[in-house]
Amino acid sequence: MTTIELKNRVISKINQINDEAILTEIYKLLDDSFIDPDTYHLSDNHMIAIDIAIEQIKNGEYLTQEQSNIEMKEWLNK
Repeated sequence: MTTIELKNRVISKINQINDEAILTEIYKLLDDSFIDPDTYHLSDNHMIAIDIAIEQIKNGEYLTQEQSNIEMKEWLNK
């Protein structure tokens, strides 16, 4: 099947749908496909986690790589 044939079949199927919820989902699917693939969208939970991490860094609540390595070695030796 060629690309043109496939497009025509998809369009034909969509034209037969009368359910608004299904049409809305199809639209969302098609609309999402045009988002720039180099752009990553974070969820609200991810954004909250990032905000918390930024505050922790501002408050000095972090480990250096060296400190982290020491803690990991201690933990692995238990």
